[in-house]
Amino acid sequence: MKFSVLKVGVVTCLATGLFYDVASAETGQTLKSASSYNEVDQHVNPSLQEINKLLTSAALKAGIPPEVVKAVAEKESGWKQFDENGNPIVSEDGGIGIMQITNQSGYDKEKLKMDIAYNINAGVKILNSMYERTDLPKIKGADKQVIENWYFPVMAYNGTKPVNSPLYQATNEVNHDAYQEQVFALIEKNSFLGETQLGDFPFSAADFEYDPTSDENIKFLTEEYTLKETHDSVYSLKTGDQVETVGNTNLRPQPSTQGGISLSENTSLIVTGDFLYDQDTNSKNQFVWVPVKTADEKNKGYISSAYIKKVDDLPSTSFTDVSAKYQDAVNFVVSKGVKGMSDNTFGTQANIKRVDAAVMIAEVLDLDIDSAPASGFTDVPERAVKHVNALKAEGITSGKTETTLDSQSEITRGELAIWIQRAFELKAGENELSFNDVGDRYKEAVSALVNNNVTNGTSDTTFGTRDLAKRGDFALFLYRAAQ
Repeated sequence: MKFSVLKVGVVTCLATGLFYDVASAETGQTLKSASSYNEVDQHVNPSLQEINKLLTSAALKAGIPPEVVKAVAEKESGWKQFDENGNPIVSEDGGIGIMQITNQSGYDKEKLKMDIAYNINAGVKILNSMYERTDLPKIKGADKQVIENWYFPVMAYNGTKPVNSPLYQATNEVNHDAYQEQVFALIEKNSFLGETQLGDFPFSAADFEYDPTSDENIKFLTEEYTLKETHDSVYSLKTGDQVETVGNTNLRPQPSTQGGISLSENTSLIVTGDFLYDQDTNSKNQFVWVPVKTADEKNKGYISSAYIKKVDDLPSTSFTDVSAKYQDAVNFVVSKGVKGMSDNTFGTQANIKRVDAAVMIAEVLDLDIDSAPASGFTDVPERAVKHVNALKAEGITSGKTETTLDSQSEITRGELAIWIQRAFELKAGENELSFNDVGDRYKEAVSALVNNNVTNGTSDTTFGTRDLAKRGDFALFLYRAAQ
């Protein structure tokens, strides 16, 4: 862990959010829990996926992005506790095991050598203590799940010595040989797609004071940095979170690189559960497999975490007529391309025309509006023709007649219920509806919306089937149906 120890290893792994024994879906092999390594399998390195689980579990329990812990372990030891002869790895400067624990009197030296779980937990605890230091710079507004906020704690894990200065003092150039720079390069390589780069710190030589010929610690003269872009840990994803694909990728039927269907860039997906390990316990991929479904629920499967980004920071709208009740929903539909009624109003309380409702659904579902055949409707304005074509092709609407959508009429809540049920393929509930204003035409659709927590109606006894729908309520319906 000293700055003089610079090692590069080969990492592998995929992780899971479950910290107990998990069986591989196809092989039936069981990945052991962290505690099972305390007394067994000593002198033998666990499989790559088992090591990954140990690293991931320890990181998550400490609130540290696993991407950071994995890269530190790779840099320190190449993810090895024992050498090829079964001997504990001890470096020339005394660094012990997978996390290369050095000069730590508070830990049992023999357990650091023989117990990989103990070694990992010790390294994670030490790294976490570096984050708590008050003499290291931070990123403005960032928390522990922001990977870039670990730049200086990672540096301190190895040592805040001149050799690890982010810049060469003489030239003001980036010091790519610095320990933390190498660790962050490993994070980019193994946890992100292609050319993704972690946030760029606006460093200058004036930020650091040190003598390059001395072994005295660096003095940090800038306490806080503002970064234009940061990256949250993918391990913070939860069921129901919305993500988007980064680049073209594949939706796999199992947590592996085999088979699947192609997804284009910026495809909207919903997380459906905890991330999983790869089925191959010796897989060399460091990303995890995230179970997802498409927004229309037509496809489900697993996607590499390296190919997705969380849609957590939806664009904050500047509309003056959007209350807190509608804010998240309006942000969501706007992020999908839906427009407001003006630059500063969404029209939350305005009734919505059938043609505008059609456009909103097509935008939120990201329907293929270019290849859909002509609807045959003669009353659709040019701006919405392709959107309506797509809705009819998907079976979401058949129009009021064979040749008309009745575009300019305002749509009712009952009609919207039918469209939304079809659009998101929502299933009706088994319980009898308590509403007294829902006829047979609307019963299945209204039941589906209630069953899927899209709406509870306008009162305990009414759905408001014939009430004209408001734009704000429609945004809410779309937002909830997409979750």
